[in-house]
Order: sequence, then structure tokens, then C-alpha cells
Amino acid sequence: MVSGKPSNGVLRATDQLTEEFQRLVPLQVEMPKGGRIPTTSELSKTTGKALDEFYAVARNVREQNQLGVVGRARVAFGLQQRLVSAGYPGHLVKQVLFAMLTAAFVGAKR
Repeated sequence: MVSGKPSNGVLRATDQLTEEFQRLVPLQVEMPKGGRIPTTSELSKTTGKALDEFYAVARNVREQNQLGVVGRARVAFGLQQRLVSAGYPGHLVKQVLFAMLTAAFVGAKR
């Protein structure tokens, strides 16, 4: 698509990835039962697993929506805007998007 308006596939992919990221990496971490505060290593492990799952979802979304290079870029930009608007810190969003691009959006289909 050459025009500046995103296609339905791009919008659908952006919606799916936004919802999945917010589900997997919520802004507010729920306290475990018993009120014990999770350790930094526990949080890192949990977040790492959630991000791996998110990148797998991103690969599937890319394939389902048949995103080309321009579509992938538009999805990444839209996702960035939505996550920052939702309150995620800019540095975190930048890190996650870079990792998503390299893990799921770069190169040919697998």
C-alpha cells in the first residue's frame, strides 16, 4: 500500500499486539498471595517468559496478516504510540520494540 492510511491488516495486527503486550506485561504487577514482594530475579524471570511469549505472538501476527516490510514498520510504530499512550515508559517500549523487530519482524518467513 502506498498511501499514508494503514490497511486493515496493519490495524488488526497493531490491535492484537497491543492487547497481548498489555496482557502479558501489565503496568501494575499483581502482588502474589501472602503479600510477599517478588525479588528482582523473580520479576526478571517472569518478564522474560512473558516477552518470549509476546515475540512468538508477534511472529504469528506477522504471518496471519501477511505483513510486508512497510506493514511491519507501520505496526511497530503504531504499537510504540499505543504503549507509550498507555503509560509504559518510553525506554522500555523502545527496548521491547527493538527486540520484537529482530526476533519476529526481520527477515523472511520461517
